[in-house]
Amino acid sequence: MEGIVLQLQAEALDDSVDIETLLRKAYLVACKLKLKDFEQWISNEQNGYSGEIPDYRTISGQIRAWNPYRGWMPVVMQGELADVASRMPLKIPIATIADSYKESDGSLMLTVPGAIQDFFNKNTDGFITQYSFHTTKTEMHKIISAVRNKILEWALLLEENGIVGEGLNFTNEEKEVAAKSAVINNYTNNFYANADNTRIEQGSKNGK
Repeated sequence: MEGIVLQLQAEALDDSVDIETLLRKAYLVACKLKLKDFEQWISNEQNGYSGEIPDYRTISGQIRAWNPYRGWMPVVMQGELADVASRMPLKIPIATIADSYKESDGSLMLTVPGAIQDFFNKNTDGFITQYSFHTTKTEMHKIISAVRNKILEWALLLEENGIVGEGLNFTNEEKEVAAKSAVINNYTNNFYANADNTRIEQGSKNGK
């Protein structure tokens, strides 16, 4: 039976294998090798993030205000504020992201927190209204693709270090190599290398 790491590589290359299935298999590998940081990353992807997010989970889009006569209208901003408002960290579970991608006709609308609503209502001209973050399904696909690539690269790193498994199991030697390899144990540190302090915090999906 082919080793589970090689199975994982093949499934990471196969777009017909959904991202949740891929994450579950990667989680099995991480658990058997006792790679706690990678386990935690997978858990965060499955359940959503409560703290810092990887850089690939910051999406691009546009803040818009609700005009009862004209619908959702772009908010005109200048300088640093315009740059910050064009990005949002997405902390929701990967399953929700995948569903959004599948169900969207091309565009998505996300809610923004009350504090952000209050900020714009106090610092822009016009009447009190609602604000939302508008983006595209392409941004959702970028996250899914990034997660798939991270798993593939990790599986290739394991193979490079002689860790492929025997069926669903690993030898004691393979487990020892994984435990002693700093590159393998610290692999998820690379996910946060380009993270910044994007200020707009993500809400929930409430439109297409």
